[in-house]
Amino acid sequence: MKTFLITTLLALCNFVAAQQHPEFKEIKDYFDSQKSLLKTEFQKKYISETNPLVKDRIKKDYAVFMQKIDSIKNVAYLGALIRVKNTEDLSKIVHHPEVNINAEEVEKPEFPNGINSLREKVADLFYSEGIIPEGKELNTTLKFVVEKDGSISEVCAEGETPAFNKQAEIALYLLPDKFKKPGTVNGNAVRYVFKMPIRMRLE
Repeated sequence: MKTFLITTLLALCNFVAAQQHPEFKEIKDYFDSQKSLLKTEFQKKYISETNPLVKDRIKKDYAVFMQKIDSIKNVAYLGALIRVKNTEDLSKIVHHPEVNINAEEVEKPEFPNGINSLREKVADLFYSEGIIPEGKELNTTLKFVVEKDGSISEVCAEGETPAFNKQAEIALYLLPDKFKKPGTVNGNAVRYVFKMPIRMRLE
């Protein structure tokens, strides 16, 4: 398992968060349930086994199974990412919704428990095994919209490593929390655009 450090840097305005997108949530819930079932079965085998060597092999087999499930889940997330982005692109073409960008009169959205909480959530949801790095440090810039209800949409990452870009987008769509407060103008909620650079250092 790769270990990494994620650093998020502010650009344009503030930071991100989102209500977990239903399509991503469905995938996450399914694979979490499968992992839970497997964990239960492996625990039964481990507890009933008396041979230390066999017990050690059971632990290793369990770790391998979990890695395989995470890999398959990531493939499902990549498919969901394509579907969600296509749906959002179609919605933009049909509705042409207004977006406020860096307007001085806009009160910026607020994320629950502040920026540090957001950083931790993004780092926890980042699937580093889905990245084949070209160097020790990877960079991308995320652009996304904070909707009037505090959720996010239209996530787009721009960087030199496509796999890193996709994992950054998936992490945002997986965030379970909305902004506790959307952007507002004169007390009225507005759609608000952010840019957020992300740097990941593999160690």
